Amino acid sequence: MRCSGTMGIQVSDALRRSLMENHTMSQSAPSPEITQILALVNQSPGKFPDKLNLLQDTLAEGIERALLTAPDLDHLESVYEGAYELYQAQRYRESLPMALQLSINNPKDIRFLFMAGMILQSLGDPLLAASFHACALQVDPTFMPAAFRMAECYTALGEDE
Repeated sequence: MRCSGTMGIQVSDALRRSLMENHTMSQSAPSPEITQILALVNQSPGKFPDKLNLLQDTLAEGIERALLTAPDLDHLESVYEGAYELYQAQRYRESLPMALQLSINNPKDIRFLFMAGMILQSLGDPLLAASFHACALQVDPTFMPAAFRMAECYTALGEDE
């Protein structure tokens, strides 16, 4: 099942403004996929039971679209540096759109997937964070930081086994 449009998800005007203002490192407007994923952050699975399916579909759409053009690796590195600086300054909401852009445009770089997971975890959304850590482990099953962080997410979700 593919997602289209916003599927009824409302993004607050404040979040949209913040996204636009703080997305300058990417030098482009956020993609619809990034906006849609941002709207999922901290939505309760009880209120939004298809949260993971929507995340997976949205990521797939973004990655599919990104594959149509070769990524500018220098540009991605500069976005990564900016996102990392914001993450270090604990400006998680500002760094998340950049980390999502990186994950969509180069989903085989575990740094980008791991960063998105770490930011989501810091924002208090262990369900979405675990998804990004799992993606990082699919790319590199030996990447222990992602395994450790995924275990933290599952513990926060109450799944200790």
